[in-house]
Amino acid sequence: MAATFKTSLFGGFDRESVVSYLEKTARSHREEIDALKAELEALRRSESDASQELEALRQEAQEGREASKKYEELRVLADELTRRAESLAAENETLRADAAEYRSMKDHIAQIEISAHRRTEEFRAAAIEKLHALSGTHRVWCEEEKARLAALYEDLERRMNEAQQAIRQADLAALDTLRNELDALDRSFDQ
Repeated sequence: MAATFKTSLFGGFDRESVVSYLEKTARSHREEIDALKAELEALRRSESDASQELEALRQEAQEGREASKKYEELRVLADELTRRAESLAAENETLRADAAEYRSMKDHIAQIEISAHRRTEEFRAAAIEKLHALSGTHRVWCEEEKARLAALYEDLERRMNEAQQAIRQADLAALDTLRNELDALDRSFDQ
């Protein structure tokens, strides 16, 4: 910055010129300083914004790394789950075949049970019918036997009465005499 000052009469420079120059230079420096301060403040804000943006990018990068790690873990887990699902699907197919066979056997057994139950009911009904018939036959037989035994009892009682009557009327003394005569007759044959 080259400046030309007015010279003074007594040798040297004009004071007002120097003061004016100094004021002008100070103003220019203040303006430059203010501009530099504003620029510095803008740069600081810009740096702060850049720093925040950098921190956000670092955070995003960290989150990205974590997400990538999580993604890899999830991919491994998904692969494992896929293998497990395939294994379960194969097992499911085997179990479906077994279940179909079981259902078929169950239906067959149910048919056998129903048939057996029906035959049991038929047998039971026939047995009950036979038991009713036998019961009726035995009732008739019991009545007939009761009547026959009652008649037999009456006949026996009548005969016993007749026998008692005959015994009461019998002449035992005549029988003793007859026996004695028979004994005598036997002895006469021996002589």
